[in-house]
Amino acid sequence: MSDNFSRPQHTAPLTPILQLVNGSPIVLVAFFAVGLSWLFLLIGVIFLVVGGLGYWASWRKNFFWINEKGELEVRSGIFFRRSRQLRISRLQSVDILRPPVARLLGYSSLKVEVAGSGDSRVILSYLSVGKAQELRSEILNVAKEEQAFTQSAERENHWQWRVPNGRLVASLVLTASTFFVIIGAVASAVFALVERGSGLVALVLAVGGSAISLAGITSLFNFSVGKDERGIAISHGLFTTAHYTVSPIRIQAICLVQPIAWRPFGWYQIAINVAGTDQSGKKSGPRFLIPVVHEGALPELFRELLPSWNLETEDEWLASAATSRWRFPWQAARLAVSVTPDLFVVRSGALTRRLSAAPHERIQSIRITQGPWERKLGISSLHADSVPGPVRLNGRGLGSSVAVHTALEELDRMFTARESQRSEQW
Repeated sequence: MSDNFSRPQHTAPLTPILQLVNGSPIVLVAFFAVGLSWLFLLIGVIFLVVGGLGYWASWRKNFFWINEKGELEVRSGIFFRRSRQLRISRLQSVDILRPPVARLLGYSSLKVEVAGSGDSRVILSYLSVGKAQELRSEILNVAKEEQAFTQSAERENHWQWRVPNGRLVASLVLTASTFFVIIGAVASAVFALVERGSGLVALVLAVGGSAISLAGITSLFNFSVGKDERGIAISHGLFTTAHYTVSPIRIQAICLVQPIAWRPFGWYQIAINVAGTDQSGKKSGPRFLIPVVHEGALPELFRELLPSWNLETEDEWLASAATSRWRFPWQAARLAVSVTPDLFVVRSGALTRRLSAAPHERIQSIRITQGPWERKLGISSLHADSVPGPVRLNGRGLGSSVAVHTALEELDRMFTARESQRSEQW
């Protein structure tokens, strides 16, 4: 282990200022909302001064280091001291986040998350970019019980794929959500022309919809995915950049998504469920292995990143029952499940096609549900539960007897796969 992080140390000296800048927009919004008043200006100045002193005092009492037990230890608190130890041997993710202001000044945050219940993460804000990368490499080296890599090896990707930004923008424009935004903006504009005095509503809808679309584009801009010694490296972002390192063992489920407007171009999106990430949080882990990729590149992508995931199950589908067309009239022909030697696979979607899969040993539980209408039609839904994320494995429209038989078969495969599973290394 390197001596650089074996002794207690602070984050960057500019941390209090960066934290104060992050909170100052609230003061500015309140100031302009209430009005340009000297009283509120004075209150705002006092708030900034007191807040700055508080952030500075908190920074002075905040230390972090990697102790002799191989744990990331963080001590904080002004009046009530708090000490936390994160066992790096149970590491789930170590990611670099770069908010806009910190990015401009050459700083970043390091988010470390380990397996465990409750609050099992630490965010170190802020570190210089070089120090954040060095600490990230040190934590990964401790997790893998290896010698530290050289600086050149740290930055070397054995394989990398970059998403062209033009294709990314075009793919997001050709999604259903963008169509609804455009239709809503046009409808609100027409309404504003017909009804006098409603122009503000049209403006709010148009600006709000455009902001949502732009947020998706800027979040995934400059997207790249690669493979190195530590796992799968994912980075993206225009204003706020994020860098993730995901061990392949943490990918619990994947989904190939193809909206109807993407079919002429042969584009797909690969969504993933990653263990150990809070998908509801503001700083959650990656949701996509790649946001858009041509079908011709899929074999290479899977061969390099997920070689054990074989989705070629054309002759092994259990199709939905004939009566399911009354419950799912648009997609009954697409509904099917497949249980291969390695994966549980679900096919669904008429306008937006989805192919979801998960290894047997990583499925959390199996459920069968049946509503009143489904009971009347003699069909059931088979659910394979995964960790929280965008991927859902719901086999709908199956005959009830087929669903029960498939659930029992999947349970046997789950237990067998877990008994024969090899040790999970980072």
